[in-house]
Amino acid sequence: MKLISASLGFVLAGTLTAQAAGFEVLAPHRATYEVKLVNAEERSGIEGMDGRIVYELKGSECEGISIQYRFVTRINTGRDTFVTDQQSASYESPDGKEFSFSTKSFVNDQADQNVSGSAMQTDTGIKVVHGGAEPKELELGDGVFTSTHLMDIMRSAKEGEAFVSHTVFDGAGDADKILKSATVIGKEKTVKDAFDGEDGVQTLLNQSAWPVTMSYFETVQDNSAESLPIYEASFLLYKNGITRDLTMRYPDYELKATLSGLELLDRTAC
Repeated sequence: MKLISASLGFVLAGTLTAQAAGFEVLAPHRATYEVKLVNAEERSGIEGMDGRIVYELKGSECEGISIQYRFVTRINTGRDTFVTDQQSASYESPDGKEFSFSTKSFVNDQADQNVSGSAMQTDTGIKVVHGGAEPKELELGDGVFTSTHLMDIMRSAKEGEAFVSHTVFDGAGDADKILKSATVIGKEKTVKDAFDGEDGVQTLLNQSAWPVTMSYFETVQDNSAESLPIYEASFLLYKNGITRDLTMRYPDYELKATLSGLELLDRTAC
């Protein structure tokens, strides 16, 4: 079984990168999601799983966007129970050209992974510089960073587009590759009631949102393999960037994340 880390932040391309200002529509907020296992294939080795995600977005169109993300899970394999703790922090500049990232993961409080560095847009694609004990530089292909990705999805939704495709760098995992992203956007709708288990969502109940499904794929695949996503997320996306009713699908299991707490934060003045 392999846990795949993916943040709730999201991507764009080409000339739109210069338009990443637009971050002013994003509401600074802290969201808490309670996570439950929906189903798991036998090969996953998972018999039970529950956990919590805390996602915090701060910043402005003139300062850029900072995201803090933590995902703690308790996993039962039938033989053992263990706790995983994935923590990440990222920053994206107002023009969408610079990105910094830090990712740490722990299993039963023992360090499992620690990756940090920075990335920038260049004429030949995304250049990534890793820090730490073994510094290295990577030249990746064309892609965009997570907050710019989200802004482009929201722009496309407002224009009535049903499908958006990009390549994305989010600093997750070993932070050594970009992923293909395919996003399907449904028709705008208003959900007037809270879902089971939700709390603190009153400010969202009278606002419209788009049903969105985002799928991520490896950019390099074996020709004999089917083009299946390594991660897929479905959720309601509001016009201020807040998400709820989240389902996360991995190759061997599926999770449901319920918005159990939402705090709107002060916006940084320019």
